[in-house]
Amino acid sequence: MIFRSLRGRLFLLFLLVVAPVLVLIVIINIEQRQQAAERVREDALRFIQLTTSQYEHLIKGTRQLLIALAQLPSVRSQDAEACSSLFGDLFKRYPYYTTLGVANLQGYSFCSPLRATRPVNLADRAYIISAMHSRNFAIGDYAVGRRTGKESLHFGYPVFDQEGGVQGVVFAALDLKWLGEIAAGMRLAPGTTFSIFDRNGVLLVRYPVSPQWSVGTSAAKSPLFEAAVALAGEGIIEASDLSGVSSLFAFAPINDSTSAGSGTALYLAVGVPIDSAFAPVNYTFVRNLIIVGAIALFAVMAAWWFGKRAILQPVSALLDATEQLQSGNLVARTGMQPSRGELAQLGCAFDQMAEQLERRELQLRHSLAEATKLKNLLDSVFSSIVSGVITTDTQGTVTLHNAAALRILGYPDTDDLAGQNVADLRAPLGSLLLPHIYRVGHTGEATVGLESSIDVPPRGVAHLRFNLSTLKGQQDTQGIAIVVDDVTEKRQVEAQRRLLEHMVSPVILAQLDPERLKLGGKRTEITALFADIHGFTQISEQLNPEDLVGLLNRYLAAMANAVLAEEGTIDKFLGDAVMAWFNAPLPQPDHVIRAVRAALTIRDTIAALHEEISPLFRLSFGVGLHVGEAVLGLVGTQERMEYTAIGDDINIAKRIQEHTGAGQILISAAIYERVKEQISVSPITTIQAKGKKKPLEVYELLGLK
Repeated sequence: MIFRSLRGRLFLLFLLVVAPVLVLIVIINIEQRQQAAERVREDALRFIQLTTSQYEHLIKGTRQLLIALAQLPSVRSQDAEACSSLFGDLFKRYPYYTTLGVANLQGYSFCSPLRATRPVNLADRAYIISAMHSRNFAIGDYAVGRRTGKESLHFGYPVFDQEGGVQGVVFAALDLKWLGEIAAGMRLAPGTTFSIFDRNGVLLVRYPVSPQWSVGTSAAKSPLFEAAVALAGEGIIEASDLSGVSSLFAFAPINDSTSAGSGTALYLAVGVPIDSAFAPVNYTFVRNLIIVGAIALFAVMAAWWFGKRAILQPVSALLDATEQLQSGNLVARTGMQPSRGELAQLGCAFDQMAEQLERRELQLRHSLAEATKLKNLLDSVFSSIVSGVITTDTQGTVTLHNAAALRILGYPDTDDLAGQNVADLRAPLGSLLLPHIYRVGHTGEATVGLESSIDVPPRGVAHLRFNLSTLKGQQDTQGIAIVVDDVTEKRQVEAQRRLLEHMVSPVILAQLDPERLKLGGKRTEITALFADIHGFTQISEQLNPEDLVGLLNRYLAAMANAVLAEEGTIDKFLGDAVMAWFNAPLPQPDHVIRAVRAALTIRDTIAALHEEISPLFRLSFGVGLHVGEAVLGLVGTQERMEYTAIGDDINIAKRIQEHTGAGQILISAAIYERVKEQISVSPITTIQAKGKKKPLEVYELLGLK
């Protein structure tokens, strides 16, 4: 088909442009009535635009004037003389107002530039009532003044007193003669008439002026006004004007939604006599036919030459380059030179686009290589993180995880948790984590230090710690990041330390540096204390093991707490006995009296314990004290060490304790010499200690002086 090519389409375009013009010229004569009517309508619209613009301008100016007048002191104080003088000056300055004034609450005007023979009450005027009730600017109906004979539009604005109450209304009447002046100033067709009616059919403007139809005359029964009402103030119709001349009329309404009335405020009728309306039609038809024919012929010839040179060649070059670019050839160019033509500009823009695409491709390749390198680095870092990292969406579905997470949770390295919900992970992870995932996702507040124990095959029970925080996007939360650490070993160390705190003095524990522990010791003076429970072996035959251990712990706790209360160091529990010392590892200048007080506290605490337990389980005790030098330090191996005191003076304290009677506290002579001024003792006695050639002098401690 010929029209498939660009040349054929251009030819078709010319036909589509020229043919309708020729057809339009042919039917102009048939449609002359519609054309004439349209011209009349255009004149009406032109007039209504000017009228409406001036109308809105004057109303706006009137509103500003009334608001300003309502604020004047003379108006608020109802000073009639000063107010009337001022309004008289304004009335002269603004000649397009037919009246200005102020009415009180009763509707009587007390301020006006016009002298009235008798008071006029305005209380029943719509604009007065509306201004008082709405407490705002109000517009009344169009009316013709009985005294002035001028068509006017009335306005009102309330006057407020000091308390904000309405005390009157400032009013004005706008002269509508300017509507006729606009009509007189327009260039109208010969014989054209303008008529403006209010909604009641009263003639407000008539152009040209007719003695028979003066301003204020009622035309409610005229065919012209009846046609305007029938068309709702808008349309075109053939009718007789007010003088009986058959004319083609166009109607246009002037609506005012702010007026006191409702509906159409004014009817505008523009009429052209039938003879004047169609006279130029035949002349215009012949003239246009000749002109359009000549122009069309020239346009076809010029357009064909121009289209071939300025359109066909550039389009062909652009199409060829586009096909090459589409096939992936980013070096394809049109080769067009810059010029003012749109197609040439399009071709240059295409070449620039192709160059940018070529550069972008190189940049994308470079960026892709960099992104791949960065991704590999991030994957490597992510995989090397010791802590387990799991990311989920806000509903708990796993989106990403590292190898450490699989290892900590006990999954094989080949497993992939992505796509699974946290609820499907090992129990009790689902019930533990899901509530926190929802909370963190909705509130944005992180959860730190969440801990739980789970069974992780084949390791067994593992103690895990979880920290949850949000993954932020550009605007909202995209998901949740879960960091999981295996703190099983740490918890075991903490448990061992807590157990050690019960076995070793806290003072010793605080002094131990695990990095500097080594075998050996140093000589120092200490006060040694041995406390033993008498008769425990016999009572052990009467109790089961659980009750026996419970009873033993109560006695040992009484003795141990007494030592720790004086900041002594418990070396060890020897079955039903306690070995302790003072003045090590921290120096204690009063270590001897501390040991004495600890022994007395043991006696008192066991006495109180006897008050709580059955007489069958009331066991006696014995305490031995001695002061002397000993070697304190670590003994054993690097795998198993023990902090203890070794020396002959330690053995002496033990031998003294072995010679104690029920509830007896024996101290050596060395102890007595140190604190004899502070204690009470029984007479001296001697004992033959095992392994000693000479007897030992001892005293029974009774109490403190």
